Amino acid sequence: MTQSADSPSSQAETVVEVRGHRIPKRRFTRWALYYFILYIVLPVLAVSLLADALLYFLFTRFTGHCYALFCLFN
Repeated sequence: MTQSADSPSSQAETVVEVRGHRIPKRRFTRWALYYFILYIVLPVLAVSLLADALLYFLFTRFTGHCYALFCLFN
Protein backbone atom coordinates (compact mmCIF):
# COMPACT_ATOMS: atom_id res chain seq x y z
CA MET A 1 0.00 0.00 0.00
CA THR A 2 1.50 3.32 -1.04
CA GLN A 3 0.74 6.66 0.49
CA SER A 4 -0.44 9.47 -1.71
CA ALA A 5 0.34 13.13 -1.16
CA ASP A 6 -3.24 13.67 0.04
CA SER A 7 -3.16 11.09 2.80
CA PRO A 8 -3.15 12.49 6.35
CA SER A 9 -0.14 10.43 7.39
CA SER A 10 2.08 12.08 4.77
CA GLN A 11 1.29 15.60 6.00
CA ALA A 12 3.00 17.27 8.91
CA GLU A 13 1.11 17.21 12.19
CA THR A 14 -0.09 20.78 11.64
CA VAL A 15 -3.56 20.02 10.23
CA VAL A 16 -6.23 17.78 11.74
CA GLU A 17 -9.45 16.76 10.05
CA VAL A 18 -12.60 16.82 12.20
CA ARG A 19 -15.91 15.84 10.58
CA GLY A 20 -14.58 16.79 7.17
CA HIS A 21 -13.16 20.17 8.25
CA ARG A 22 -9.41 20.72 8.16
CA ILE A 23 -8.38 22.46 11.36
CA PRO A 24 -4.81 23.62 12.03
CA LYS A 25 -3.20 22.53 15.30
CA ARG A 26 -2.89 25.03 18.10
CA ARG A 27 0.20 27.17 18.13
CA PHE A 28 1.61 29.95 20.28
CA THR A 29 0.73 33.27 18.61
CA ARG A 30 1.41 36.91 19.29
CA TRP A 31 -2.07 37.26 20.80
CA ALA A 32 -1.32 34.40 23.17
CA LEU A 33 1.79 36.30 24.29
CA TYR A 34 -0.25 39.48 24.84
CA TYR A 35 -2.86 37.63 26.89
CA PHE A 36 -0.16 35.83 28.90
CA ILE A 37 1.48 39.15 29.73
CA LEU A 38 -1.85 40.84 30.51
CA TYR A 39 -3.43 38.10 32.64
CA ILE A 40 -0.43 36.29 34.15
CA VAL A 41 2.70 38.45 34.21
CA LEU A 42 1.21 41.83 35.15
CA PRO A 43 -0.97 40.53 38.02
CA VAL A 44 1.96 38.58 39.47
CA LEU A 45 4.17 41.65 39.27
CA ALA A 46 1.48 43.84 40.86
CA VAL A 47 0.95 41.42 43.77
CA SER A 48 4.72 41.13 44.25
CA LEU A 49 5.14 44.90 44.30
CA LEU A 50 2.34 45.30 46.85
CA ALA A 51 3.80 42.55 49.05
CA ASP A 52 7.24 44.15 48.87
CA ALA A 53 5.84 47.58 49.77
CA LEU A 54 3.88 46.09 52.69
CA LEU A 55 6.94 44.29 54.03
CA TYR A 56 9.01 47.47 53.66
CA PHE A 57 6.41 49.38 55.65
CA LEU A 58 6.28 46.70 58.37
CA PHE A 59 10.06 46.44 58.68
CA THR A 60 10.72 50.17 58.80
CA ARG A 61 7.78 50.96 61.08
CA PHE A 62 8.14 48.20 63.67
CA THR A 63 11.77 47.10 63.57
CA GLY A 64 13.52 50.26 62.40
CA HIS A 65 15.54 48.31 59.82
CA CYS A 66 15.63 48.72 56.10
CA TYR A 67 14.09 46.06 53.85
CA ALA A 68 14.97 44.79 50.34
CA LEU A 69 15.55 47.10 47.38
CA PHE A 70 13.86 50.06 49.00
CA CYS A 71 17.03 50.48 51.09
CA LEU A 72 18.80 51.68 47.98
CA PHE A 73 16.38 54.56 47.50
CA ASN A 74 16.61 56.01 51.02
